[in-house]
Amino acid sequence: MNANSSDEESSDGDPQGVGSSKQRKPPFWKRPLTWVMTVLLGALAAVLGGALQNLFTTAGNKAVNEFSKERPPFTVVSEHDSCPTVWTHFPDQLQKAVTGKTEEEALSILANNGEADGRATELTVTLQGRTQSAVVITGVRVVMSRPPQPPPSSVFGTGGCGAAVPTRSFAIDLDSKSPTAKPVPPDIPSGPSPAVVNFPYKISTNEPEVFHFSIQTTARDCAWYLEIKWNSNGKVGIYRLDNGGKPFRTLALKGDNWPMVGLSKGPDGRVTGLSRPSH
Repeated sequence: MNANSSDEESSDGDPQGVGSSKQRKPPFWKRPLTWVMTVLLGALAAVLGGALQNLFTTAGNKAVNEFSKERPPFTVVSEHDSCPTVWTHFPDQLQKAVTGKTEEEALSILANNGEADGRATELTVTLQGRTQSAVVITGVRVVMSRPPQPPPSSVFGTGGCGAAVPTRSFAIDLDSKSPTAKPVPPDIPSGPSPAVVNFPYKISTNEPEVFHFSIQTTARDCAWYLEIKWNSNGKVGIYRLDNGGKPFRTLALKGDNWPMVGLSKGPDGRVTGLSRPSH
């Protein structure tokens, strides 16, 4: 009897059959320590998140504020392709520079030491942002460094050139009152040409752009440089792109024939000097 009574009382006091040594955990809101720790961790995460966001914003604004006309928020790499390279007088001073070089090396020396470009200057410009913040290139225009002049009556040149027009190509007419980059359709070997896209273009560290500019004149002797307009994070600016600290120079050519600056070569194929054109 007593044993049965004891069993019944145990069963009634523990209806789920769990021993008295194991008690159920109280609800979340009845555990003050857990509740306090949760609130504190949430607050700490919010404070750290705000601090990090403020740090990144401050760093980004500081980087933008450090940019200037001399240091825009993007890097610039340009390739200058003369087409053709021309001189108003025979370039005797280059005789020594090309002697002993291969033909390819000598032609490169001539192109890099030309007095001007005949008829057109070809520029390939790569722009890439310094940070992940977007930089918008809003336009490109030509600024004359001196008033245009009539072209010389005769020039010496290295020969003509020609190549396909790549994507992101722009033509600039130096003979217009306001020479501005205007998009032109690229040459595509087969199939329809892609749509012509004008400025603005967006660049960043992960999104560089390559632009090709064909700057032309048919009636003038022009000295000029490019102005690249940009904006980023509320800042605006203009970057000057010139020819290594001096202006580019493009001359109009009369016709397709001009005295050629040739290369004399020895039996080994090396250049022995410049050959004057025969009259």
